[in-house]
Amino acid sequence: MDAHLFRRFTDELAPLLQKARLEKIQSPSPDVYAFVFFTSQGKRQLCLRFGRQHSFVFLTERRLSAEAAPPAYVMRLRKYVQGHRLISMIPLPFQRKLWLFFECPPDTEAIPALLLDLREGVSLSFFHASDMPEEETVPWPDKATLASAIEDWRHWPVLTPALRRTLNLTEQAEAAALLRDLEEGHGDIFSYYDKDDTCAALSAWPLPQALRKELREVSTSDVLTAFEAYGQRNVFLAIVTQEQRLAEQKRQQQLKKISRLEKKLLEEEQRLTSMCAAQKEACRIRDNLWHLEKTKKTAEIVLTDENGASVSVRLDARYTIQENMERLFHTAQRGKRGLVYLNERKEAVAKERSLVEASALAVQEKDGAPGVRETVSLPAHVQGFVSSDGFLILRGRNDKGNLACRKSAKGHDIWLHVTDGPGAHVIVRLSWPGQSVPERTLDEAGTLAANKSWQQQNAQARVQYAEIRHIKPMKGAAKGTVKIDKILYTRTVPVDATLEDRLMQKK
Repeated sequence: MDAHLFRRFTDELAPLLQKARLEKIQSPSPDVYAFVFFTSQGKRQLCLRFGRQHSFVFLTERRLSAEAAPPAYVMRLRKYVQGHRLISMIPLPFQRKLWLFFECPPDTEAIPALLLDLREGVSLSFFHASDMPEEETVPWPDKATLASAIEDWRHWPVLTPALRRTLNLTEQAEAAALLRDLEEGHGDIFSYYDKDDTCAALSAWPLPQALRKELREVSTSDVLTAFEAYGQRNVFLAIVTQEQRLAEQKRQQQLKKISRLEKKLLEEEQRLTSMCAAQKEACRIRDNLWHLEKTKKTAEIVLTDENGASVSVRLDARYTIQENMERLFHTAQRGKRGLVYLNERKEAVAKERSLVEASALAVQEKDGAPGVRETVSLPAHVQGFVSSDGFLILRGRNDKGNLACRKSAKGHDIWLHVTDGPGAHVIVRLSWPGQSVPERTLDEAGTLAANKSWQQQNAQARVQYAEIRHIKPMKGAAKGTVKIDKILYTRTVPVDATLEDRLMQKK
């Protein structure tokens, strides 16, 4: 993230978060922090992705939830600043850092502060009023010194790598005017969209044609909205991609563990099969026992098989011939019993393998809907469909299926249900909060909800849409009855039973 962009963002952020209360701290990904503030305009989530590359920060109304238990470093931050009000901010844009100072806890004079560092992440410090960090002051080159400053850019923090690339393609007079505009810190933010209408880049100044290439330029004075549009697509998608990668690593580890177990079971099967083979030698001794000296101890005897041929049978010289026969029968019986249990274990391992293989998540690129999560296998009481735009749609077959759909969804997924009567619960799975869903997908999901509802005989049906985080089960009510805290919108959709065959998920 360029320092000039960071400066513009912190300038807009400061008045909005003034006196805001920090309600929650989460880390949905190892390189991402999410801070939920209660502001004068409602709840806002400040998302920070840090690192040497692809760092970014933005403010959004969308909630990005961490499903796993918070790590120790997040719990420490919660202990000292969660629930406290923000009293001041000190931005250090050209160091790409932001200090957030919170109200003092009772009976202490130490001011807790969070340092948001785009490179290193978040750290906690404590200050007294007399030793607060100083605000950043940096020199700006003027028109006369601009050329030499570009050559000796290491002494000029304002000449960031992104800015130097632009200045090298700009006439000197225009470059000097651009620097003056940036120094004043006002003006529009420039968003650049690709052919799929996805925000691919942000800039605090208009990029030359050689840098923006085929991207479409859109300027706006609404800085926070521009940052949110870029952050939702790029930061949230990065989190989903990382989650999928970690899930795939875990799945591969499980498959390796199962493969090792299957190898051991195969070795055990061979051992038990060889034990069962003792039955044949025991029967051969039994059939010839009438002419053998039963109490004799020997290491080997020669018998006649069923074809009249002579066969040598090795024995344990510590036992008599009859005792050896009985031991062989006992060994064969143990082998048979062991095979019964082994086969049960093999069936259980095979079932475990099928479940692990079915838990794979695939990233699908289709019709401008990148990163859509597609579940390969679903429970028997849940139906899976894939919309024309590539979004996974889940529909419950019954009460259990409706509950399974809701439990499998994340807070930002879209929930659908027909209005004013019973029907199936439908979920449109999204890859990240705020992901744009085409109207075609919304209508197709609505039709799937209407097809399995009390309005299935009508030509059209009214369907209500909400985020799953706003859906709450009602205690004491009939199964499937939920409370909707906030409806996104209501749409009229056609009822079309043929749509199900067209969108049914391929097994």
